[in-house]
Amino acid sequence: MRSPNAQIAVDLYNQLVQIHGLTGANAWHGIARLLLTTSVWRDGAGWVPFHDFVVYRERNDFRTLGTGAPNTAIRRAEALTAYLASQLGVPRADISSQIGLYWKLPEISTQQPHNLLGHAFRSLIVTILESFGDPGIKYQEEVDPHGLFPGFPFVTRSRNARIDIVARRNGLLVALLSARWRLRHDRIDLVNEARAYAPAARNQNQHCKLYPVVGEFDPKRLLKVITNCPPVMQNAALSEAIHFAPELLWHGLKLNGQTADLRDLAWLIQQTHNWQ
Repeated sequence: MRSPNAQIAVDLYNQLVQIHGLTGANAWHGIARLLLTTSVWRDGAGWVPFHDFVVYRERNDFRTLGTGAPNTAIRRAEALTAYLASQLGVPRADISSQIGLYWKLPEISTQQPHNLLGHAFRSLIVTILESFGDPGIKYQEEVDPHGLFPGFPFVTRSRNARIDIVARRNGLLVALLSARWRLRHDRIDLVNEARAYAPAARNQNQHCKLYPVVGEFDPKRLLKVITNCPPVMQNAALSEAIHFAPELLWHGLKLNGQTADLRDLAWLIQQTHNWQ
């Protein structure tokens, strides 16, 4: 079930599709315009300006050195922001006004963003696949795994666990997707989740795919997912690792060596036609 706040994100995304003529090739632009931001959330103060660059990781990581020079995180943030501006076709000086659109909405701006991010990102992924992927695929959000796979205990999952996105073709389960805007540094639950659900999913359909779809920018965290997917790990529970815009890592942050095996949304959109 989609939350009202996530529906607000979807409605705004659909407006951006019309305004900017988004297609499957650049569908990620809408997510970037909505969810990336140059501001930070402070409890008691709400959203406040930071350094006029994309805050792509925890704000405490952005520091100046003893000499007053910016650290690596700041230098990469500047390069990322310049690249993002070029991709969106906006002047670098205007980037703060062109992104974070979801957080600027009056009904959203006063709410703590953590849960909003997760729900909005999940619903935006569904909207993109519905808009640009195979129209024969039907999606559900936040599905109870015990109802989906009766008889399987899932002892490693919580009693109230939910599968982010379930995809079906003519009623047949063809894919499970876990959407995570950010990954926790201490554990990568996506991998454990896939290992729990893969046997049940492939019991229903041996060709069922399991995909993590993420917005993380930290290569160390991403590698914990990438190394549990093909081609690094053959016969893995996860089918591929998807990033909403890996070009931001490859060409913005210059981290292509560590994250070269990530797939993008355009690839995932095309794969919907092959799900059987």
